[in-house]
Amino acid sequence: MVRLEKGSGKLGDDVSSTGKGGKHAKGDKGNDKGGKKGSPHDGKGVEKGEKGGKGARPEKLVKQGLRGKITKLFEDKPSGFIQRLDGGGKDVYFDLADVVGEDAVELFDLVDFDIVEGRDQRFYAARVKKLPKDTPEENRSLKSSTPLTASKAGSLTGGGISLGPAGGKKPGSLTGGLSLRPGSALSPGGSLTGGLGGGLRPGGGLGGSLGSGGSGLVGESRREDAGKTPGGPSCRDDGPVAVEDEEGEEDGVEWGRVVSTRERFGFLHRLGGSAGVSGDVFFRAADVVGMNSSEPGEAGKGIEITLPHGRNSNGFKSFWLNVDDEVSYVMSKDHLGKPCAVDIRKERKGAWRTGRRACTGPRSAAVRRESLKDQMKRLIEMDADQVLHNASLFKEILESPEFNPSHLCKIISLLASKELVEDTRSDSLYRIFLDSSAMQTSLRTTIIKHSAGKHSGNFLEECLKCLVEVVLRHPSPQELRGQLPLVELVEAWEVSVREGSSATKKGLPDDIKQMLLCLQKKFPDEMNLDRVLGVRAKKEQRSAAEDYTELLEADYYQDMPILPTSAEMLGQCAFEIQENMRTYEKCEDYIQTHFMLLREDYIEPLRAGIKLFMQGRHSPKDLHVYTGVRVVGMLSTWEGVVYRVELPKAQIRSINWEKSKQLMYGSLLCLSDDSFETLIWATVWRRDAERMATEAQLDIRLPFEPFDDRLSPGKTFCCIENVTIYFEAYRHVLIALQSLRPTDVPFQHTLMSPQPEPIPPMFLKAESDMFHFHNVFASCEKVDAPVNAPKSFKVLQEWPPTLLQSLDIDPSQLAAIQHALTHAMALIQGPPGTGKTWVGLKIVQALLDNTREVRHSPILVVCYTNHALDQFLEGIFKFCERIARIGSRSKSELMKSRNLKELVGELQPSKEYFQARKGLMDRRDRLREEFAKLLETVDSHTVDAMSARALLSERQFQAFYDGYLEYLGESAVKVTSAYEDADAVDDELWDKMMRAWLETSNLEKFAPVQQRVVGGLPTLDQLKGDDESDDDVDKKAKQIIDDAEEEEAEHEQHDRKLDVEQVEPKKPGTGDFCAEIKNAWLPYWDDHLDKMRPEMRSFNWQEEGDQLWRLPREQRRETYRQWLLENHHEAREQLPEIARQLERNAESRAALERDRKLELLREMEVVGMTTTAVSKYQVLLKELRPEVVIVEEAAEVLEAHILTALHPRTQHVILIGDHQQLRPSTAVYRLSKCFHLDVSLFERLIKNGADHVTLLQQRRMHPKISRLIRPYYPELRDHSSTSNYPEIMGVDARTFFLRHNSFEDDEGESHSKSNTFEANFISALCSHLVVSGYEESQITVLSPYLGQVRTLKAKMRRDPSIMNVLVTAVDNYQGEENDIIVISLVRSNRNRSMGFLAVENRINVALTRARHGMFIVGNADMLRGHKLWESIMNELHSDRSIAERMPLIDKTTGGVFEVKNADDISVLLDNPLHRTSGEGDTFPNRGNSNHGAVAERWAELGKDDKIDSRGPKGRDRRERLTLDEYRDRDRGSSGVYSGGYDDRASRARGSQKSGRDLHGGDAIRESRGRAEESSGNTYPVVEEEGFAHGHAPHPSKMEADGTHPESQLVPSKFGDASDNGSSDVGKRVGKKKQKPSNKVVMAGGEA
Repeated sequence: MVRLEKGSGKLGDDVSSTGKGGKHAKGDKGNDKGGKKGSPHDGKGVEKGEKGGKGARPEKLVKQGLRGKITKLFEDKPSGFIQRLDGGGKDVYFDLADVVGEDAVELFDLVDFDIVEGRDQRFYAARVKKLPKDTPEENRSLKSSTPLTASKAGSLTGGGISLGPAGGKKPGSLTGGLSLRPGSALSPGGSLTGGLGGGLRPGGGLGGSLGSGGSGLVGESRREDAGKTPGGPSCRDDGPVAVEDEEGEEDGVEWGRVVSTRERFGFLHRLGGSAGVSGDVFFRAADVVGMNSSEPGEAGKGIEITLPHGRNSNGFKSFWLNVDDEVSYVMSKDHLGKPCAVDIRKERKGAWRTGRRACTGPRSAAVRRESLKDQMKRLIEMDADQVLHNASLFKEILESPEFNPSHLCKIISLLASKELVEDTRSDSLYRIFLDSSAMQTSLRTTIIKHSAGKHSGNFLEECLKCLVEVVLRHPSPQELRGQLPLVELVEAWEVSVREGSSATKKGLPDDIKQMLLCLQKKFPDEMNLDRVLGVRAKKEQRSAAEDYTELLEADYYQDMPILPTSAEMLGQCAFEIQENMRTYEKCEDYIQTHFMLLREDYIEPLRAGIKLFMQGRHSPKDLHVYTGVRVVGMLSTWEGVVYRVELPKAQIRSINWEKSKQLMYGSLLCLSDDSFETLIWATVWRRDAERMATEAQLDIRLPFEPFDDRLSPGKTFCCIENVTIYFEAYRHVLIALQSLRPTDVPFQHTLMSPQPEPIPPMFLKAESDMFHFHNVFASCEKVDAPVNAPKSFKVLQEWPPTLLQSLDIDPSQLAAIQHALTHAMALIQGPPGTGKTWVGLKIVQALLDNTREVRHSPILVVCYTNHALDQFLEGIFKFCERIARIGSRSKSELMKSRNLKELVGELQPSKEYFQARKGLMDRRDRLREEFAKLLETVDSHTVDAMSARALLSERQFQAFYDGYLEYLGESAVKVTSAYEDADAVDDELWDKMMRAWLETSNLEKFAPVQQRVVGGLPTLDQLKGDDESDDDVDKKAKQIIDDAEEEEAEHEQHDRKLDVEQVEPKKPGTGDFCAEIKNAWLPYWDDHLDKMRPEMRSFNWQEEGDQLWRLPREQRRETYRQWLLENHHEAREQLPEIARQLERNAESRAALERDRKLELLREMEVVGMTTTAVSKYQVLLKELRPEVVIVEEAAEVLEAHILTALHPRTQHVILIGDHQQLRPSTAVYRLSKCFHLDVSLFERLIKNGADHVTLLQQRRMHPKISRLIRPYYPELRDHSSTSNYPEIMGVDARTFFLRHNSFEDDEGESHSKSNTFEANFISALCSHLVVSGYEESQITVLSPYLGQVRTLKAKMRRDPSIMNVLVTAVDNYQGEENDIIVISLVRSNRNRSMGFLAVENRINVALTRARHGMFIVGNADMLRGHKLWESIMNELHSDRSIAERMPLIDKTTGGVFEVKNADDISVLLDNPLHRTSGEGDTFPNRGNSNHGAVAERWAELGKDDKIDSRGPKGRDRRERLTLDEYRDRDRGSSGVYSGGYDDRASRARGSQKSGRDLHGGDAIRESRGRAEESSGNTYPVVEEEGFAHGHAPHPSKMEADGTHPESQLVPSKFGDASDNGSSDVGKRVGKKKQKPSNKVVMAGGEA
C-alpha cells in the first residue's frame, strides 16, 4: 500500500499512488511512467505489490478517522486485521507497509486508520497510526452502525452534537438529547436547529432514521448516489444496480455456511449477523449459480454442482458444496411462499469478513428483475425435480408480457419431456399451462404456423403429448371442449403426412396414432381422424428420377453403397430420398438425408445417360462412348493396384490429349461386356497424353476394391463416360458422410432446431474473455477521432460505444466482428461490395491475437473456390506467416510457397521415418514379386515343369518321365545322358515332352480360351440414330474436342461448380510396377464343362494313375486343358488377397506421409483448404482436430461439404456469405426444386431464425448501379466514396440497357444458349470502350450461358485490341468486380422462356459486379412480368437509360452517336472487323437477305423520334441528333454536304497498322483531317467487287452514294460556323466540356 504524505489529498478525493510528493511503498513493483506530472490518474505500469495485494492504482477513499484494535497479526507475512470500535461488524485487513509513524504495532494496540478501496474492489486499512497505550478505549468517535463517510464539517460528539470545528455551536449544529445509534429515533426533547452546514458524507444525508416518522435520509441519499459511491456498480449484468454501502456490502447479498446437505438440497447457517428469518436457510442445488473459490471441494461428499458450458466455475467442469463451505446468497421465496436461498455462490474461506462478493461471472444481486430470456434459460436447464420446485417461475414466465411463440415452443418441449410426463407431481404445471394466456392466445397460431409438417421438426409430436397430458390430468375433461386447438392439430398432422416430413415419411407412427385416438375418445366432434389415419405421402416426390419403375427403400446411410447398383442403372429403380428440411428430429436423419441427396445428385445423370444410350438417343455432348476396350496390364503403385486398358485407336485418333479434358483424372467410367446386364465402375487414375496418342492406353482404378475378377483380359468392354458429373468431387464427400457418426456432429442443437439459442464458443469463458485489439484496429483508426479507441476489453460484455467514434468502420462491420467473436455458430451476410473478406480478415486477426493460449490446433479456413482461397490467405499472410495451404491448384505465387507439399519437402524427415519407409518398401517389393509370379501364371497358356510337379504326385511325374523315354525308344539315351532322372527335368525338356505327348507343335492352342466377342454390345454402326460414317463421326468428334476454347468454357463452370482438388497428371514413376497381360484369362470350370462333349464330361485324368501316356489323344489333350485350368485358377484365386495386401501397404505409406504433414500443420496458425479438399483429406483433418472453422462463400457451399469439415472438437464456426447471391450448384435440377438440395447450411440457419448480422454499407458500385438492386437489399447504403468515381469514357450513360428483338440462336447439339446479335454488338462495344481509353483489364463481359461465352470469345478473338478482355459466365464471377461490366442476357424467343434470367440470385450477381459503369444487352420484352426485372427496368426508365439505341461518344470529337447494332459501331470505329452483314439480325416475318436488311436499315435514317435534350430532373445532356438534322446544320450556306470517303483506302491504311491502331484514333483523326481539307468537295465511292453480287457496302465514315444510302458521320459541330461559313471543327477537337455538343443518331431498321 502507498503512504499518504501530509497535504497529498483531501477527504473524499481520489488518492493516487503517484501524486505530487507520492512515494512507492515497500510492496509495489513496476515503473511509474506518469507520476512526474502529478496527475492522480497518470500512474502506469505499477503492478500489484508483493504484500499489499491492493495494487498501486488510483484508490477511492471510503472512510477516514476510524479507531480500532489490532486483533490479529500474521507471523509469515507482515499484515493483520483491525477490529473496528465504531460498531462495524467486520474486521479490516491491513499491511505493515501502511503503518505511519516510527512506533511498531503489536497485538491489541489501539490505532487510528482510514478505509480505502483497492484495485480488486476490496476494502483495506490505510494510514494506520498507533495510539498511546493510555488512550481510553471508550473515547472513540460516535458513528452510526450504518457505515457513513465523515463530513468536512467536523466529527459527531456527545449528546449535543456539533457539526462545526471544535464542537462550536454554529449554524449547522445539532442540539438537544439525540441518539444516533442503530435503530434509534429522535428523542422527544431533541431538535434540529439551524441549517446543516454540510452532509455527514460526500453525498450528504444522515444515517439511520430521525424519529419514527422521520425521513430515512441516509437510505435515500445512499441509493441516489449508488452510482457515485464505491459500492455503486452492480454485481450482475442482467439486473438492476445492486446498491452497496461504504463497506462494500451488496444490497440483498447475505453470507452463510453450509451445515447439512442432501442429494439435491441443503441448509445454510447465516453468518455476520445477516438480517432475515431466524434459523437455518433452505437451498436447492439448482439455485447454485457459480463459485468464486479456487477449491472445487471434496468429491463424493456433499452436493455436486455442474453448470451449463462450465460457466462461472473457475474453469472446473463441476465442483462440490461440502459441509462448512462458505457461500453468498440472496434471500427469496419458493412457490409455496417459504423463504429460501437463491443465487448461491461458493466463496473462499473468510470472504464473508470482507463483506464483498467476488464478481467473476454473471452477477446476480438483483434476481427480482431477471430478464425473460434468462428465466427461460434457467428453467430449461433444470431437471424435472427443479422444475417442479420452481412452479412460480414457470407461471411467471407464462404470464410475462414478453412471452412469444418462440418461448411457447420451448415450454411445449419441456412439458412433453419424459420426466415430467411420467411424474405424477407435475399436475400443477399442466394446470398452470392450461390457464395461462399463452396457451389461450398463442398455441393455435403456432400450430397453424407449423402445419407445414416438413419443417415442423418435432413440435407437432411434443404438442400432441402435451395436450394429451393436459386432458388426462384434468378432473373433468369435458369442460375443455372448444378450449383446445384440436382441429388445427389434426389438420397439421394431415399436412405433415402428405408433405412427407421425416417423422411421417412412412405414415403416422403407432404412438402418434394412439395419442390421436385417445383425444378422439374424449372429443369425438373435434377429432375427425378419417383423413389423417389413411393418408400417405406422395410417392412422386421421393426420388430425383422423374421416370422410374420402382421406388426402393434406402438402407441406413452407413450401409448404403456409394456406387450405383445394377437395379438403379438397369432396372431404372430409384432409392427413396427425403428433402433437405429446415429442422431435423434425429442426427441420423440429418446425415442420412444429405448422404442420399448427394448420392442421388451424381447417380441420376448416370441413370438417365445409360437409358438414353441403350435407346440410341444419347448426346455426344453428355456421353462419351468407347467400344472394344480391353485390359492389357496391371500396375502396383504407391496408391494401390491399377488396371491398364487399351482403347480402339480409331475412336480417339482425332483427340488432342494435351488440351482435352476428356477422360480426365477422377472421371467415372461404366464398363460392361454383357450389354450392360452387369456393370463395373472405375475411375480414371492416369491419362498420359503421350501414351494415349501412341498406344491408346489409359490407367484406371476401382474406387473401393483393389481387384475385380470380372475385369479380366480377353474380354471386350463397352465403356461409357458421363461428362455431366465429376465423380471425384462426390466420392470424398460421400465417404466422409458415411464415416460420420451421429455423436461426431457438433452444434447439434443449432444445426437441427428451429430458432437455436446463440451461445458463445466453448473456449470463451467469462473470466477469460479479455481481448486485445491493438493490431486489429490499428489500420482503421480515425486520424481526427475525438477519443482514442479502446484497445482491450471483455468481448462477452457490452462493447465500448467509443469504438464507432474512433474507428473508420461501418457499424454493421463492427457488429459483424462482435457477432463472430462471441457466437459459437456465427453467420455474417455480406451483400455485394460490403467487404465480407475484409471483415473475415479482421475476425481471423482477432482470433489469432487472443486465442493462442486456448486453442490446440490451427484455424481452418475453407473456401469454395481456389481463387477465393488464395485471396483470403494472401490477406491473412500480411499479419500471420504461419500459413499452410492444402491443395495444388493455387495460382497465387505467394501461396505456392506455402503449399503443404512444398513445406513438407523442406522438412527434414526423422530417422524413424526412413526406417519405417524402408520397411514398407521392402514389404512392397516382396508383394510385387509374388504378384508378378501369379500374374505370369494366370497369363500363361502353357503348363511349365514346376506347375506340373505341383499337379502330379512324385510317382506320377516319374511314370510320366519314364513314359516319355519309352516313347523315344533308342533316342532316349541322349535324354538320360543329360537328365539322370525325373527330378532333373527342366522347362526345356518338359516342353519337348508336352509336344510329343499332345502331338502338336503349338501348346497354347489347347488353352480353353473363349473367342473374343462383343457380347451383344452396340457398336458405333449399330447405335440408333448414328447413321454417319466413321469419317463423319471423327469430324464431329474433332469439332467438339479439338476446339480448346470450347473445352475451356465447358469445364470452366465445371471447375467452378465442383472446384475439384485434382492432382497433377500422374507420370510413370520409378516406383511403379507394371505387369503386361497378353493373353485372355481362362474360363471357370463350369463354363468349360458346359462346352465339353457329353462323353468327355465324366473324364477324370487323376483316375488314370500312371497310364497318362496310354490315354487316347483327345483325352490327353483334355487332361492338359484341365492342368491349365487348375494351375490358372489356383494362382487367380490368390490375386485378390495380394492386391489387398498391396493396398494396405499403400495405405500405411500414406499414413506415414500423413504423420509428417500433421507434424508441420500443428506448427501452423492457419490452414486453408477448398471444400472438396476438406472431404478428400478427411483422415488428415480428423487427426488435426480443428477447433475454429471459418467458411468463406458459405452460401455457395452444399451443406454436406461443411458438415464434413466439422470435427467433434470444433467449438467455433464462422460462416460468411450471402444467400441472396448464388446458391450451391447441383447436377439435377429436380433435387434443387423439389428437395432443396441447393439450400446451403448458411441459408437454412438464417431461415430457421438463427442469430446473424448483415453488412449494410457497400463500397463497390456507383449509386447509379446500386440503385438497381435496392429492391433486393432495401437497407443497403452507399459509401460516400462511390459517388466520386470518374465519368464513363465512350458512353453517355453510366448504366444503360440496350433492348433488341433479335432471336437467340438454335440450340443444335449444345444444351446451352447463344445469341449472335448480342455477341456481335458486345464485341464492337468493347472495342469502342478500349478506343475510348479503357484498358482491356478494366472490362469484363458476363453471360449466364456458357454457349454465349463461347460465342463471345470467338467473336472477340477477331479483334487483337480486345483479345484479353475477360469473358466468363455469371456463376464464375461471384466475388469479383471490375470497372466496366457488359452483360449479355441471351434469351429471346417466341416462347418467352427466360431460363436463368428468372433466377433472382443470378440477376443479383450479374448486376453487382461493376464499379464505374454497367451496360446490359437483351430483349426487354422477355423480362416483362418478372417482379425484379420490372423494378430494374422502371428504375432505368426513370432517367432514360433503356432504349433501342445506345449513346456512344466519339473520343476525338466528343460527339454523341446513337447506335443500335454492331454495324453502327463499326462505322464509328472505322473498323471492318465488326461488320456483321446482318448476321444475327433474325426477326419474325423478316427475310434473310443481307442486302435487304442493310438497305432497309439505312433507308429509315432520320425517322426515329428525337430524344429530349434534357433528361429527368432537368439534368443537362449532350444533344442527340438524327443524321438528317445534323446534315442540315452542317451544310451551311453552300448547301453542299462535306463527306465522301474511299473505303478501299481505309482498308489499305488499316492493313498497315496493328493492334489498337487498326481501328483506333489515328485512323479516325486521319479521315477527319481529310474531311476538313475537302471543304465541301466529295470523294466518289468506289464500288467493291462484292457489290455486283447484290451485297450492300459496309457503312463508311463519310457520306454514302445515292444508290446505297448508308450513314454519314461527320465531325460534331460544337458552335456556330466561323466567319467564312465553314465548320470550325479542327480548333475544337478534344474539348469535352464544350456545350452544347451534338449527337448523331444512326437510324435504321430493327436490329
